[in-house]
Amino acid sequence: MLRIRVTPVEVIPSWVALGNQGGQVRTIGNTILFSATDLMRFVGCAHATALDLAYMRGEPLTPREDTEDAALLQKQGDAHEAAHLEKLKDAGNGVVEIARGDLAQNADETRAALAQGSQIIFQGAFLAERWGGWSDFLERVERPSLLGPFSYEVTDTKLKRKAHPKHVLQLVLYSDLLAEIQGVMPEHAHVQLGDGTRATLRLADYAHYARGARAKLEVFVASPEPTRPIPCADCSLCRWADHCDAVLTSQDSLFQVANVTRGQVKKLEASGIETMAALARHDGPVRGVASATAEKLVGQARLQHARKTGEPAFELRPAQPGKGFDLLPRPQAGDLFYDIEGDPHYEGGLEYLHGVWADDSFHAFWAHDHAAEAQALERLLAFFRDRLTAYPEARIYH
Repeated sequence: MLRIRVTPVEVIPSWVALGNQGGQVRTIGNTILFSATDLMRFVGCAHATALDLAYMRGEPLTPREDTEDAALLQKQGDAHEAAHLEKLKDAGNGVVEIARGDLAQNADETRAALAQGSQIIFQGAFLAERWGGWSDFLERVERPSLLGPFSYEVTDTKLKRKAHPKHVLQLVLYSDLLAEIQGVMPEHAHVQLGDGTRATLRLADYAHYARGARAKLEVFVASPEPTRPIPCADCSLCRWADHCDAVLTSQDSLFQVANVTRGQVKKLEASGIETMAALARHDGPVRGVASATAEKLVGQARLQHARKTGEPAFELRPAQPGKGFDLLPRPQAGDLFYDIEGDPHYEGGLEYLHGVWADDSFHAFWAHDHAAEAQALERLLAFFRDRLTAYPEARIYH
């Protein structure tokens, strides 16, 4: 087991949680303190970590406020966590709740609760030399440890419907910190998922990966490597998204080209094509890129670059029999164009809007809870039935 030396909490100045601002590297004295959120951000995007460090050093950077989507996710995550807490209480479990505030004080309170053998510890806190944070739940299991004939395992609540690879980073971290207190590494950790199911993970299967990621973060902070904005899955909820967008625009970056991949950008840059304008002007092959793919990228860059200096432009591809628009049936009177919007984070999921465009008007079938969802679906199907009865040759496009 990787040993984490625990610093006596009584000599560490007060450190207060940031709440849910997307994570931020913090310092205690001259020591940088990392959280599980910092680790997950680093694994997703090292550039975000580099910007966090620059901001911490006082460089003139302005993080954006949480988006409405981020705030909604946080609100739903808090509700999911609270619902699981109430479920544990209703089942008769003895629960010790740590009032989240000062991390050092909370870590002391958590140690005391662990020693008492409480069945459930909510918001248990840990503080090590460079790592700290609050777990969601610590659950007692009847496996001997330094605490007595029992020990604890970590459970985290997540809105997702299946465990995500990033979850193990947090679970292994808290399990390692817990092991330093109880003297034995937990065998398992758990994720209480948004659909009510529970995923149990065998820590030995993931510990090497998670500990390696922690080591890489510490090395990166000690000796940062150059980074740059590269669009990724984390951008939509990242507080540096606006900053990175501005940089990509000012540099006329190739990453602005729609549907371009990291590998393609690397090959384009290796061929001396470093901006969207340069790609738009390019004529000829690109080493390592198929000719058809290179033509599509050049065409896309040309259209996007033209939009910067004039009206939106478009190009029609040559018609090919049996492909493209040739696959579409001829328009018919009564044709419908349908779309659906859903909220996967609503408990059980919620299809909250069916939208239909017909006869130059929009028809909306709204639902804000599961009862209304069923009613909206009934009304939608009735609308379809009446429409297709009136126009037997019509089609529904989705």
